[in-house]
Amino acid sequence: MNLKFPSSFIFGVADADLQVVGDDEPKKFEKAESSMWEHFAKTSGKVYKNQPPGQGINRYSLWKEDLEIMKRLGVKHYRTSVSIARIFKKNGEINKKAINWYKEYFKALRNAGITIYVTLYHWELPQYFSEKGGWRNSSVIEFLVKHSEVVYGYLGEYVEEYFILNEPWIAAIRGYYMGINAPGETNLKGALEAGHNMLLTQGAVYRILSSLDSEVKLSTVYNTSGFYAASADKKDILAARIADGQMNRWFMDPLFLGKYPEDMVELYGVNMPKISNADMNLIKVGAKLYSFGLNYYFSNIVEYDEKSFFKFKPVIKKGSEITGRGWVIFVPSLYLEGFYDILRQTYYSYKNFGLKRLYVAENGMAMKDSWDGKSEVIADERRISFLKEHIRQVHKAIESGVPVKGYFLWTLMDNYEWQWAYNPEVVFGIIYVDRKSMKRVLKKSALWYQQLIKTNTLHL
Repeated sequence: MNLKFPSSFIFGVADADLQVVGDDEPKKFEKAESSMWEHFAKTSGKVYKNQPPGQGINRYSLWKEDLEIMKRLGVKHYRTSVSIARIFKKNGEINKKAINWYKEYFKALRNAGITIYVTLYHWELPQYFSEKGGWRNSSVIEFLVKHSEVVYGYLGEYVEEYFILNEPWIAAIRGYYMGINAPGETNLKGALEAGHNMLLTQGAVYRILSSLDSEVKLSTVYNTSGFYAASADKKDILAARIADGQMNRWFMDPLFLGKYPEDMVELYGVNMPKISNADMNLIKVGAKLYSFGLNYYFSNIVEYDEKSFFKFKPVIKKGSEITGRGWVIFVPSLYLEGFYDILRQTYYSYKNFGLKRLYVAENGMAMKDSWDGKSEVIADERRISFLKEHIRQVHKAIESGVPVKGYFLWTLMDNYEWQWAYNPEVVFGIIYVDRKSMKRVLKKSALWYQQLIKTNTLHL
C-alpha cells in the first residue's frame, strides 16, 4: 500500500542549537554565555550522570560534514534554533562572533538548497538571566523581543519562517513546577507566571517582527498529547478533560481565543498570575500566525485520582510499548491513532478562530541503537515502524480535511536529550553519533527517510 502526499507537502528534519552545538565551543571561540542547562545539569542531580550539553555533537566544528550528510539524504527543509545564550553577552552587547558563525552556517545551508526554519527560543536561556528569575521575571519579554530583532536583522535573509517558542508547557510546567527541566523549580504559582510571560513574549515578538516586515512568516510550536479516559466512569472522563486542559488547552486557548480555559482557571485558583485585558489582547495572535507547529510523541490513558492536585494519573495498559524515555507509544486497540486524533482535535478546536495550517514540528522515537564500530549502517527497524505508523496518521488527517503542510522528523542526529543528556538508551537520531570519536553512522531509518523525501510517498 502506498500513500502519496500532496506535491507541496514538505518532509524535513529538526534539532536545536544547544542540543547539537552545546555550550563548550561557543564559550571557547565566541566567549558566549553559559546556558541555564549547563548549570542545571551540573548541580541539580536530575540530569543523567550530571552531563551538561558540553560540545553537543560538535556541530560547531563539523557542520560542513553534517551539511554533506543532509545533502546526501536529500534534506530540503531544516528546523533549528538560534540560541539567545550565544547572541547576547552578559553586558547586553551583541556577540558578533556568534552572529558570524550563524551567517556562515545558514548561507551554506541555503546555497545547498535547504530551506531554514528558525526557532527563536528552544530552552536556551543564559544562566545569568535565569539567576534573575528567568521566565518568572517579566523583563524576559523585552529580552526575547530584542533577541528576535537581532536574529531577524542579521540572519533574516536566510530564514523562511520563524517559530517563536518551542513547547512552552514543557519549559514552564516541567521547568518551574515539576522541577524536571531547567531551572528545576517546584512552585506552581511561579510556573503559571512563567507560562504567562511566555505567552506575552510570543505576542510581543509577533508584534515587533510583523511591524518590521508585513510579509514575515511567524509561527510557534506547542507540544501536544492525546488523553483518553481509562473507563466510561464520569470521573475518568473528567480526568481526561483536566489532563487535556492542563497540557493542550492551557496554552492554545489564550493564543486563539484570548482567554485561559475556565475549568483550569478554577482549578489553579489562587495560583493564577494577575492578568489584564491588555495582556490577553497581546497574547491572542493565533489567527495572525502563518502556521501552527505541533509536536507529538505519544498519548496517555488517564484515570481519576482524588489525591492528585490535577485529579488524574496515567495508566499503563498491559501490552503497551514503552520507549527509552518511558513514553508509552503503542497501546493495542486503544489509541493507536492518537496522532490522528490530536491533529483533528487541534484543527477543529481552533479552525473558526483563525488556525490556517499545521506543521508537525517534531515527531520521532527514542530507543537504544548500538554500533559495532564497523558497520556502515545501523539497524533500527522499530524506529522505522514508529515513523511509518505516525506518518500514516498524518496522511489520514490530511485526507480528512486537516491542513497539515509539513512534517519535521526529530531528529537528524543523536544529540543532547535534556534531562536524559547522552544516555545511550534515549537517542532519537536517524544518524548515530559515536560519543568518543563523533563519527556519524547512518541508520536504516535515514535511508528509509531519504526515500520518503525523494518520492513524497509512504510505502506501507
